[in-house]
Amino acid sequence: MKAYKLIEIPIYVFFIILAVLLYRSTATFPETSQNTTAIYIKILAISLGVLGFVQVIITFFHENLSLKNLIKSPKKFLTLVILLVFYVWMINVLGFNVSSVLFMVITMYVMGYRKHIKAILISILTTFSVYLLFYKIFEIPLPKGLLF
Repeated sequence: MKAYKLIEIPIYVFFIILAVLLYRSTATFPETSQNTTAIYIKILAISLGVLGFVQVIITFFHENLSLKNLIKSPKKFLTLVILLVFYVWMINVLGFNVSSVLFMVITMYVMGYRKHIKAILISILTTFSVYLLFYKIFEIPLPKGLLF
């Protein structure tokens, strides 16, 4: 077994375990949340677990579909990781909506997408859709920042 597989498989197994723990945590949710938030968390947990299992199988049996071979540009990948960390921090300052739009526009630019107007529109529409889905339909409040 290749060395990178010895690193990747435990990471995917960790996500499977995390999915099980996340699913089990919904049992302690208040009764009022069982038909809304708990269902959403269960769907996320099942998705995470299934995708983690699929990744274990792919990594174990297919040489060319490994994470090592999928990352064509380590510099862009590292930049994306840094942007994700910065995005999480910015949510606390600017709130979900503003941070999400900025994160998506900057990420598209870093990844090579140069149609600026289209990138801004995609970012705004995606953020608005998430807002409608979570805040209006699921009634899950999104993070508000210190400034907004």
